[in-house]
Amino acid sequence: MKKLKMHSTDMTLKNISKIRELFPTCVTETRDEKSGQVRTSIDFEKLQQELSGHVVDGHRERYHLNWPGKKEALLLANSPITKSLRPKRKESLNFDSTKNLFIEGDNLDAMKQIQQSYLGKVKLIYIDPPYNTGSDFIYNDSFQDNKKDFLVMSDQLNKENGKLVANPDSRGRFHSDWLTMMYSRLRLARHLLSQDGAIFVSIDFNELANLKHLMDEIFGPENFQRQIIWRIGWLSGFKTRTPNFIRNHDVILFYSRDYTKFEFNKMYIENKDFKPLIKTNRTVKEKLEELGLNTHQQRELLHFINHENRPSRYPIEDTWNCNEYDDLNSIAIVSYSSEKISKILEIDQEFKGQKSIKMLKRLLVATTSKDDLVLDFFAGTASMAHATIQQNSEDGGNRRFIMIQIPENLPVESEAYSAGYTTISNLAKERIRRVGKKILANECHPKWNKDVGFRVLKVDSSNMKDVFYRPDLLNQKDLLNSANNIKESRSSEDLLFQVLVDWGVDLTLPVRSKTLLGKTVFFVDENALIACFDEGLTEDLIRELANLNPPPLRVVFCDNGFDSDAARINVEQIFRQVTPSTEVRAI
Repeated sequence: MKKLKMHSTDMTLKNISKIRELFPTCVTETRDEKSGQVRTSIDFEKLQQELSGHVVDGHRERYHLNWPGKKEALLLANSPITKSLRPKRKESLNFDSTKNLFIEGDNLDAMKQIQQSYLGKVKLIYIDPPYNTGSDFIYNDSFQDNKKDFLVMSDQLNKENGKLVANPDSRGRFHSDWLTMMYSRLRLARHLLSQDGAIFVSIDFNELANLKHLMDEIFGPENFQRQIIWRIGWLSGFKTRTPNFIRNHDVILFYSRDYTKFEFNKMYIENKDFKPLIKTNRTVKEKLEELGLNTHQQRELLHFINHENRPSRYPIEDTWNCNEYDDLNSIAIVSYSSEKISKILEIDQEFKGQKSIKMLKRLLVATTSKDDLVLDFFAGTASMAHATIQQNSEDGGNRRFIMIQIPENLPVESEAYSAGYTTISNLAKERIRRVGKKILANECHPKWNKDVGFRVLKVDSSNMKDVFYRPDLLNQKDLLNSANNIKESRSSEDLLFQVLVDWGVDLTLPVRSKTLLGKTVFFVDENALIACFDEGLTEDLIRELANLNPPPLRVVFCDNGFDSDAARINVEQIFRQVTPSTEVRAI
């Protein structure tokens, strides 16, 4: 039987494969100076000549963003890891039925794990990363290249990789460390975006210029759509180091995946409170007074009604149905009053960097359809999950979300910690639970599927022992322990989800288990994948699985799980005879 690789995709080999299709003469073989092994690589001189309209002779200056650590960040983004996503039923909500994911762990590792399952399937990405103000924490993406085998190295980096570290502006690598962190993660994010998808990144002035260059490089300057000024209310703001100067806005950089395929949705949000005013003959002034709008709001609404550039698709009489502009604006004014996490969780504590649910809903309406997938890999307190559920409840959409958040510790002296929340990810999960419960208690759109749940998966080390990846490192004293290459602490469901990741299956597919001939068998989406990781598997069980109706698309077993060598040898033959289309694998 063929074995599953049980590690994330090697993006370097995948990229080399793409180059081979376009420029086969540029792919060659070289011997690694450190390991001595021969490996596939790119002849960059030939590739450079293929892409040039004239003779290339040596290094030329070019326009680009560079910093110490950029090459390592690229290699880190492309390299595979031997990690797993372990399901946590007790921390989940509606584990068996929900289509939403909450992944707890380093977002770099998490995005590598979900690459195969969600490649090109995410319609909207929104992130609010650390702004690099000097007091923020960033990921410490340690990189080492002194080991022979990169899979072993990647797994051993677990002690250092993904730790959050302070990044004061006195640090010599202040900008470089932040750029390194963002570069690898944005590259992975681009792979996940659909061709007609979009990404929005919140930032402030500290790294705005660098982020713009970074995203131009990764997504292409032609895919830059707009810069949105995110104004924090009318009067509120933040003090800066400049005397007598208040900063009361942040910025959102907005890029499409492919501008030729990206389209805005037409936004015209109906407000039931305005409907009675359509049929009346009162003057505009009386109507505005009826609405209870303040002077500024009246002026803005009148300006919109009378503006010569008002879209013709919105006649004046229909304007009374809506108190919002028809499209996204380059300046957005937001308020957090009823959305604060402190109010939702009933904690007497202010949280910095909160996101406006109203603004996030605007992004959802403008760029997604009602069944699209949304991703936030700097999820924080899960504002985007909140916005997604809220918007679905209002327009009947069934948008799904993937939230990724590292379990960053909360200060012991904080009110949140005293209330029982030790990490930001704990806050986020509880927020989704409470928001969902509150929304379900009110009137919802009749077509909404009412999915307010989430399936929790946690990034962890591999379920497999080191010998699984490097059997050549096995010595004589390890022979007794090599009979089973699975870690003793891991459950069958842990193994199942690592198989789902390896096979690139949707990680929210329904899972049920059933006992057949005394063995536990998992059915993923009924026949999409069937797995049994028990020991002592017989040919009778193999035949029963092969004769299921409908036949399984994929089956997987433990390599040492059969009761005899004959059963292990015959398993592929049995499936080939009964259901030849079934893929059979082992771990």
